[in-house]
Amino acid sequence: MRCAPLLALALAACGVAFEDDLQGRISVRSTLHGDWTMTPTACFSGEPLLFFGVDLSEDGDVGSAVRIVLDPLEGYKLAMNVPGQDLALIVGEPAEDCEVFDLAVARTRTRINEIWVVEGHAHVTCRAPGLEIDADLDFSDCH
Repeated sequence: MRCAPLLALALAACGVAFEDDLQGRISVRSTLHGDWTMTPTACFSGEPLLFFGVDLSEDGDVGSAVRIVLDPLEGYKLAMNVPGQDLALIVGEPAEDCEVFDLAVARTRTRINEIWVVEGHAHVTCRAPGLEIDADLDFSDCH
């Protein structure tokens, strides 16, 4: 049973990381649903839930999860749960009220427990009457 510590040491020496790497935040200002900000602390590949994308959540989450999906027919979508409500705001392509709509999710060359590790970003700035969305998120090592 001495192989496990040696394997862990070898993986650490090769720079293999098993923790999410998240930076940034998303903020929403809505006259109808209120205002909230989320700073993700965990990310998960969408593969186990049968979608290509990522779910982002925050420690002590109050229902403000974010999902980024690449729909093969409709392109990228950004979905944000409205905290305290059974409702999500969804912005998709073409994002007419968005001056910036740059979403990307990509598989890495790594699989963990048969799940592809994904990385990417969400840079979004949208302004519509009664609604503002600002996202500046970078994520990697999501599995």
